[in-house]
Amino acid sequence: MIAITIFVATYFDMLPSWHSIIGVAIFLVAYSSIYYYNDLLDYETDKKRAFMPPEKLLYHGKASQRDYIHLLAWVSVAGVAAAFMYSPLLGIVTALAILTNHARTVIRNLALREFLLAVVELLNFEAFWIAMYGSPIPGVALPLFVTYSAAYGFTHAAYKLRSKPLLWALRQWWMLLLGSIVVLAAAFSIPLVVSSTAHLFALLAFSITYVGMVGAQAMRYADDVEGGMERIMRAHDVAILVTTVFLMLLGAGIVYASLPTTPLPVSAPPEMTTFLSNVDVYQYRLLELASRL
Repeated sequence: MIAITIFVATYFDMLPSWHSIIGVAIFLVAYSSIYYYNDLLDYETDKKRAFMPPEKLLYHGKASQRDYIHLLAWVSVAGVAAAFMYSPLLGIVTALAILTNHARTVIRNLALREFLLAVVELLNFEAFWIAMYGSPIPGVALPLFVTYSAAYGFTHAAYKLRSKPLLWALRQWWMLLLGSIVVLAAAFSIPLVVSSTAHLFALLAFSITYVGMVGAQAMRYADDVEGGMERIMRAHDVAILVTTVFLMLLGAGIVYASLPTTPLPVSAPPEMTTFLSNVDVYQYRLLELASRL
């Protein structure tokens, strides 16, 4: 997600400063409190599973529930406080991301859980952008991140409903709504995507690499997820490493080596571009309201 954020920022000739490493690290530390919270809630269920990743310290007996409670308390408070000290904007988004994720964990309604998952993903992107560039995601880039976040929620919901008939799952009103958000956000991503052939092909290459390396493994073990989880995770780690390095190098190349950025023979409707430029105004108003609250 950091790599995608950096790559998209090269559309605007933006480079993260050295102290952005501090901002990203602060957010990641604060956000890690969610995993302590989830592991505590899922402990009884996790004990029945045959395989869990090595980082699940509670499951493997390398940490106690008391340790996790202390970590949850200290990491939450210290992480959010540090985020506010780094940037009030980052503090607001970090707090919202953590609270939204906590709310999602205790809510039982699947539809609301998947919508909140998409919101959390978008808040993560917002936090990374603020940490590295000091401002919210520009309106013209926002639809791309909304597309990713909504698609993430949609596919996660499809996975949760895998025991149901596919046609039944896709006809649920909230699945249709999530799918519609994906399509609409993708359409509003046109002003950004058509800016150059280099950017477009890089985005396509990222998608193909990830889907090819991770999706194929996930489909292979669709009927025995636990049995294949270890291999899936290995493929996932390789895909993340490859795509992260690829996107960062390509993003740096566009900025420093002046890779070809020939515009495509299509252009976005001016009304769409104008609307997206106005999104920035509403973003700042919302953040001002949040800071007052």
